[in-house]
Amino acid sequence: MSFMKKLKIGLAVVLVVALAFVWVRWGPKSWEVQITGTTGDGREVQYRIETVYAGTSDTLIFKNVDAGFLPPYFKFDSADLQSVANRVTRECPQEPVVVNGYGLRIPFLSMFPNAVSIEAPERCKKAPSDQGDGEGSETG
Repeated sequence: MSFMKKLKIGLAVVLVVALAFVWVRWGPKSWEVQITGTTGDGREVQYRIETVYAGTSDTLIFKNVDAGFLPPYFKFDSADLQSVANRVTRECPQEPVVVNGYGLRIPFLSMFPNAVSIEAPERCKKAPSDQGDGEGSETG
């Protein structure tokens, strides 16, 4: 086998490994979980969405940060997503939902997957039920 052929094969292997790493690290994923809580203010303390895998007690914590112009996500709505997670926690704590995101959970590196969207029943994403329909809010 010639040197050029070995070089081409070596470069192809390196390229495949690099693309596989990029896909594993930043490729889209979905998790079926129950949201148990949320933390953070988005400024000094990063938003976090605390979950357990549906039907288990195994935890999975998501970070919820804007990706900015980082392709392919272009995420600018972390505060809105945090609000949805808060409502799901309050309105449907036992309801399994699907959290879409990217990244890996590697505890010893303090790495968390970044949540991009939450697929939950519409009744779980609506305004809190303890607000009522606005009746009795008039003064006078």
